[in-house]
Amino acid sequence: MRSLKPHFTRKIYLLILILLIVVVAGVAWQNSNAKHAKIAGIEAKYISLGGGYIFSIPAKYVADETIIRGVTIVYPEASAPRAGENLEQLYASGTVAVQLIAALKDNNTKAFKDYTSNTLAADLRKSLQSPSDISFVKQGNVDAVKVFALANDGRHLRIIYALNLSPQPLIIVAKDESDALKIVASTMEDLKKSNLKPGIDQAAGTAKTIIERAQKQDSSGIKREGTSEFNKSVSQDKLTTDLRSSASYLSRAITIVGGSYNGKDFILQLAFEPKTKDEPSASGVLSLSKQGQDWKLNGFQLPK
Repeated sequence: MRSLKPHFTRKIYLLILILLIVVVAGVAWQNSNAKHAKIAGIEAKYISLGGGYIFSIPAKYVADETIIRGVTIVYPEASAPRAGENLEQLYASGTVAVQLIAALKDNNTKAFKDYTSNTLAADLRKSLQSPSDISFVKQGNVDAVKVFALANDGRHLRIIYALNLSPQPLIIVAKDESDALKIVASTMEDLKKSNLKPGIDQAAGTAKTIIERAQKQDSSGIKREGTSEFNKSVSQDKLTTDLRSSASYLSRAITIVGGSYNGKDFILQLAFEPKTKDEPSASGVLSLSKQGQDWKLNGFQLPK
């Protein structure tokens, strides 16, 4: 797993938490940070639209795919990452990380087993300078591998759980085989095979429409996509002003990374791609609620 250092601020961590208040209380414009609720017996799932995977979010944990691009960080809500922390420090605080295996482009069984045996285990031994143990298991009909880095006394220094999913295998990494890792690993599935996919696709389409209208500074079009609570809370003048204040970021390419989904609410994370290497990265949040057969805008937070 590549060594990555996150770049983030406390403001990003607040985004999804307060947008949960938006969802529950109908307050449309506030900063937020990925907190999730169970509604109608459906547990909160994290959907990675780019990675093509879906998993259950452990209770009292937050999932975020914008802190380190290409990695979904699942961290305890009581231990939000601090500026400057790297993955080693995050693992120590109970964080679980999910990442596609870039070297594998499909779920070929032989290639998966060769990579996990000859590369993944060897890289882990080298990076932690410790012995490792590897075991091949099955998760349903999916090939899986557990790779442990061990201290001299047998304690776990690191566990990597590799799953041979399609369209691309992935790894789930943590300090030890915690309950959080077990939940993420045991509920991991291909997004395209999930029975939630039709609703997810519909919500993603609505989000794309809203983003396109925001980029065009089309406040009246955005209002048409809003819930009644959103439209009561946000005047068109206020919406127009806020869109203008974010115009420089809205001119960038915007990626809908993924987000928390429970069937009724979908809190999506947005990545605003820098145009040059000197521009800082930026992220935002868009909250949708299911209204009848449609998804409607319940709130969003844009960088300014």
